[in-house]
Amino acid sequence: MPIKVPNNLPAVEALTRENVFVMTDSRAMTQDIRPLHLLLLNLMPTKVETETQLTRLLGNTPLQIELDLLQTTTHKVHVASQEHMLAFYKTFSEVKDQFYDGMIITGAPIELMEFEEVDYWDELCEIMEWTKTHVHCTFHICWGAQAALYYHYGIKKHVLPEKLSGVYRHHLDYKKGMLFRGFDDEFYVPHSRNTTVYREDIEKVPELKVIASSDEAGVFCVKSENDRQIFVMGHSEYDKDTLKAEYERDKKAGLNPKVPANYFPDDDDTKEPIVRWRSCANLLYSNWLNYFVYQSTPFDIHKIHEEDLAKIMPEKSNLSVCKFGGSSVADAGQFRKVKGIVDSDPARRYVIVSAPGRRFSGDTKVTDLLIRSSDAPHLLVNNMKEIEQRFRQIADELGVDFDAEGQVEQIKKTFKAGAGIQYLKSRGEYLCAKLMAAYLGYDFVDSAEMIVFDYDGKLNAEETDKRIREELKGHDRAVIPGFYGAYANGVTHTFSRGGSDITGSLVAAAVGADIYENWTDVPGLLMADPRIVDSPLAVPVITYKELRSLSLMGAEVLHEDAVYPVRKRGIPINIKSTNEPEEAGTLIVSKASYYKQILDISGISSKKGYAVITITREKLNEDPQFQVKLADVLTELKIKVEKRSTGVDSVELVVEEKTLRGKEDRLKAVLAEKTGASSVETRSGLALLAVVGRKIQAAPGISVKLFEALSREKINIRFIDYGSDSISMTVGIDDDRYAEAIRAVYREFTTRVSTPVED
Repeated sequence: MPIKVPNNLPAVEALTRENVFVMTDSRAMTQDIRPLHLLLLNLMPTKVETETQLTRLLGNTPLQIELDLLQTTTHKVHVASQEHMLAFYKTFSEVKDQFYDGMIITGAPIELMEFEEVDYWDELCEIMEWTKTHVHCTFHICWGAQAALYYHYGIKKHVLPEKLSGVYRHHLDYKKGMLFRGFDDEFYVPHSRNTTVYREDIEKVPELKVIASSDEAGVFCVKSENDRQIFVMGHSEYDKDTLKAEYERDKKAGLNPKVPANYFPDDDDTKEPIVRWRSCANLLYSNWLNYFVYQSTPFDIHKIHEEDLAKIMPEKSNLSVCKFGGSSVADAGQFRKVKGIVDSDPARRYVIVSAPGRRFSGDTKVTDLLIRSSDAPHLLVNNMKEIEQRFRQIADELGVDFDAEGQVEQIKKTFKAGAGIQYLKSRGEYLCAKLMAAYLGYDFVDSAEMIVFDYDGKLNAEETDKRIREELKGHDRAVIPGFYGAYANGVTHTFSRGGSDITGSLVAAAVGADIYENWTDVPGLLMADPRIVDSPLAVPVITYKELRSLSLMGAEVLHEDAVYPVRKRGIPINIKSTNEPEEAGTLIVSKASYYKQILDISGISSKKGYAVITITREKLNEDPQFQVKLADVLTELKIKVEKRSTGVDSVELVVEEKTLRGKEDRLKAVLAEKTGASSVETRSGLALLAVVGRKIQAAPGISVKLFEALSREKINIRFIDYGSDSISMTVGIDDDRYAEAIRAVYREFTTRVSTPVED
């Protein structure tokens, strides 16, 4: 049977010449067969060459295949023409509501970059998460395999001493599997890469199995226990001359590459390469399509999302990491609540604590006392005495044997010996963790032994992850102070913001927790600012992407650095209240489609202090140089644009009001000179109000409700931005109507909320 591809795809002509049966869209319309629906995410710069290589292998099967080509939108393709990309490639927004029997994610020549440094990494993570529910089986190649092992299982790649290039002998580690059915005892595969994954890292993951490897090239093929993911490190799809072309390219670049191993006869690069992998490549892809796609995919393709669908929130966790904020450890009563929470679930094995917060209105946080002591040393004695009394009082009320006086004296002594301000600032968390460990009967583990900073003050994430895993192997249950770590020389260093949240996230990611619980004084993430809306609802479920959108618009939510470690490992966060532990709180997840959505939106965020710059010029948008000139002016005057709206002969820019102060006259003069603007006007007193929700684009009624809410209060809308992320919508209003607008929008989206019926 043929492979069905888009009409006029360049690969068609080449494959037809090779006698590979290819069916175009037009001919396939006459077939009454349910084809396999495959998706190819092509990350290689040589788009046409990779398309041809893979469609050749996919076409060598008795199955009819329908192939879609996918590109990332966050990376501009330079090698392939834009005409080719527009004609044949789809974007994720175009396919994300579809279901596929199989998917291939290719490699990319970016191995030496950290995954997070790749410009399309966030988009790729979103796609890989989506495959769990929309693709029956995903086949990852080379860098794509390393990226997927890192995203799904936290397995790191490692740089090789020198580039691995050549054709290597392989053997089967698992001979009973169907993916390599019919293979000889030894077979050959081309490799071309600078990085690798270690077998021992893979074997630590129970859900993964190494099924083929090479003594020279290392692990070749890995599969998941449920057969839904295949990871292949080599390039079975390579043409005869692919390695040769790469070798000659590297020679021209002056890289002095080694001759690809086992490729040219006698390693003589003047001779024609020997092909010894083609039959194995055809068999590998045929087996994948037959046994891992065709024979196991549901006939109703829309039921793919029901396969092995793991709940994001397990009914019972085997391992939870809990972080308790300052309000949760403010006094003995709060300590008792923490113990009740921890004791109620044996999965809560690792506890991270902040320094004690305020006990009552007008009280001072322990960390603030320490900061004041570091800024004004003459306050050190009195403030440290107050801190000692506070911890002694908590210990006495709890009946815990805790030498508060001795601990504080040691801190003062160490500080005076030159330990530094960062050390002193961190001692609130240190003392709290010491006392909490004694109260719970848990081990105390010092963050300074695990959280590692480079000397430029940046977190060394890789070393930190390694140290946490190694240290906590020896502690079944432990309390860990948040907020700080240390340089390699042992000198204490603190996080700049949200420090204890970050510590908890790092620990949860390193130990592979099922969930990261963040306990605070509110019952979840609130839908609106409680200083404006009385007792706003907590959002039941929110995605990481929605959370980021709210944060960018000024909402006080978890800091991005506190979210990132668990987000990349797919670990959900549960925001809960220490004072109301029975409440469900807010679950923050990668994908929220498993949950019934009670609210139309996930939150309302807003900021004041904006201005609008309106630039007018006839046929402005017909001038291709206008945007370049405008960007030059804004860069010169250091004006950052928050939002932008374009009309026929005008453009409106929303900027922070403070960036315009003292620059308005110069801005108008420079814009008139460099862009030919006939008019430049500025208006201040603008506030931005954003509603965020994962279904905003798909539910037009949301924008109607927003406009109706503001219209009823006679609040004029001065600016509208629908958001390129498809999950937010922003309007500009007069800042003197700021609070009224928030309350009006909140009422509109909550007055008709009812208790959900269980599925």
